[in-house]
Amino acid sequence: MKKKISFLCLLLALIIPFTALAGVRMPVQRGAVTDDANVLGKQITADLTEYAKLLSEETDVELHVAFVHFLDGLDAQSYAAQLFENWDLGKEAVLLLVAAGEDSFATAMGQDAAEALGKANAENLMYTSSGFSGLIRAQQYDAAMSDYAVAFNELVEKQTGETIRMSGLFGAQESVSANVQNYGSQLWLDMMDAIEDTGVHYQQRYEQHEQQDNGLTAGGWIVLLVLVWIVIRQSRPLKHAPHRRQRRRSGCGCSPLGWILGLLGLGILFDKD
Repeated sequence: MKKKISFLCLLLALIIPFTALAGVRMPVQRGAVTDDANVLGKQITADLTEYAKLLSEETDVELHVAFVHFLDGLDAQSYAAQLFENWDLGKEAVLLLVAAGEDSFATAMGQDAAEALGKANAENLMYTSSGFSGLIRAQQYDAAMSDYAVAFNELVEKQTGETIRMSGLFGAQESVSANVQNYGSQLWLDMMDAIEDTGVHYQQRYEQHEQQDNGLTAGGWIVLLVLVWIVIRQSRPLKHAPHRRQRRRSGCGCSPLGWILGLLGLGILFDKD
């Protein structure tokens, strides 16, 4: 009796997992993008499909995306692994699974893809290398997939050395980048114009200041030097000619100043006549 009970328990232990797996709903593959949750827009679906085609042409990596509502009791990683097997994906394949109703996701990949990209690197794209996880939880699925595709492409190019041009794809993100670039270019042009204007104004102010400070012509400088020389001679004591010094004291009593004012045309102010 005990042997029969043990046999039945063992049989149930083997049957229950297979029954559970049999009850899990798996979507039918519909190309590179399978959206059973119906949450992706037409444009992002078309862009992902086109990108998957370019990726397979330029590298050996194949990208597959699957959106479902629920995981039917499985965790995201187990569901992704089972779906990978059900779709009979190859060694070069990478499967990104998203359960929209549970805000969960996972990545499954073949051996060759894991070696080419790095399993940890590919999994990190869902968390640290892009805004994918936050956008999924915010139910912004188109933006999440656009962000993921750009990050995924950067990883592929880095790991394989191939260049996959994404021009025309994921237009929303490219337009944002274009706006940032245009804004940066315009900001640079405005800054350069401001610097140029400032330089011109500074030059004008410098020239005006120089003209004001150095208004004397070459002849004026010569006259000024002559005046300085005369003042120095007038103020120097004459030991051997006291009579000349006495004659110079006659007049207005301010001979050096008189010379200067005379040369400047102001001597008439001191004319006694």
